[in-house]
Amino acid sequence: MNRKERTQETARLLLNLLIIGILSLFFIVVWYRYYRDTVYYYRRGNYLITAIYAVLLIVFNSVYGGFQIGYAKTSDLIFSQSLSIAFTNFIIYMIGTLVNKKFLHLQGYWLFILAQIGITIVLNILLNQIYYRVFPAKNTLLIYGEEDQSLYDRILAYQSNSYDITKKLQFEEFKNNIEALKDYECIIGVGLRPQEKEQLVHETYDASKRLYLVPDVYDVIVNGASSVYLVDTPVLRTHNFGPSQLDKIVKRIFDFVFSLVLLLVTSPISLVTALAIWLYDRGPVFYRQTRLTQYGRPFEIIKFRSMRMDAEADGIARLASENDTRITPVGKFIRACRIDELPQLLNILKGDMSVVGPRPERPEIVEEVIKTIPEFNYRLKVKAGLTGYAQVYGKYNTRLKDKLLFDLYYIENFSLLLDLRILFMTFKILFMKESTEGISEK
Repeated sequence: MNRKERTQETARLLLNLLIIGILSLFFIVVWYRYYRDTVYYYRRGNYLITAIYAVLLIVFNSVYGGFQIGYAKTSDLIFSQSLSIAFTNFIIYMIGTLVNKKFLHLQGYWLFILAQIGITIVLNILLNQIYYRVFPAKNTLLIYGEEDQSLYDRILAYQSNSYDITKKLQFEEFKNNIEALKDYECIIGVGLRPQEKEQLVHETYDASKRLYLVPDVYDVIVNGASSVYLVDTPVLRTHNFGPSQLDKIVKRIFDFVFSLVLLLVTSPISLVTALAIWLYDRGPVFYRQTRLTQYGRPFEIIKFRSMRMDAEADGIARLASENDTRITPVGKFIRACRIDELPQLLNILKGDMSVVGPRPERPEIVEEVIKTIPEFNYRLKVKAGLTGYAQVYGKYNTRLKDKLLFDLYYIENFSLLLDLRILFMTFKILFMKESTEGISEK
């Protein structure tokens, strides 16, 4: 990392701390003025609740990407930090309610939350403008291979505030012009073969240039390996087996309790949804379909029906597309809000699915995909999930190869903490329209 990048890292850290500090200071002022005499803490208790507030803000911003100044768009930062504020204040409100043994004044608390979100909007607009004025987008070189050129086309189409692709070179061109590295601050490698990636890593490391490398299956598996030693030689030990037996037991207990509680909590929503589907066309409320779960075992998934009854009358399996005419008006709404997924809680109770895991795919689609991506079956080392790494960090229409990489990252880095992180991230994508977009007709 060169001097400029170290300065940027320090600037990002200070700006994030400034946001946390201002929000915490505002909380202190409001708490001491309006709630200190309502919630009976001793002096140290008030100090502790302030510290808890700041820690929760840091935790939720870390989960939702609220600290991505210099990487994410300003609108994304505002959304992430607003969500963090909402969760943090909910927890603080519940703590105050339990201590006080009665609900705090809710109307005033809502005004406090809205004021904090307003502060967040102003801070992010102001601080991002300052940051990008001091640290403009990096002059970036894109190096691509012959494989899968659609990916680097997408990267070119999505320019970021943090990088500016001013030139692109096919790898063979780059090999004959390695000295070009000195003219760029950042390098992006896309669609490269293993030998090409190895050479690019060596060249950028030698030139002290920041490298963003799009991985393949091999990279993700090795990235999740553990470091061990044989005699006096460092060795990477890949896992290859998914979660341990103890992890599976704990995960199953969590799945059962979580799905049971959520079924009870969402039962009014489910009843209204079932009635709306039936009233629209007097057709069946539920939609059952064969999907694959762990080890390729088929099971019958249950969802609220969002398409016409004759959606696949021709017997051909196909994913939902943009502006799909098969989706009913009720279906559009429940798909956008993810309500159509609620009956899958029954699959989780039964043990066919987990709360967190790869998206369950249809056997016909998997059979077709593995003809071009044989590694796609690696996803079946764990149970299919209601939500998952690919679902929260990708979109419905994300490329299947990228979904595979997301799912492999989850399998190779499995932990219950990662499951909790994905669950919290699921709340975020519920409000993101692009996460439910269908695949393009092209």
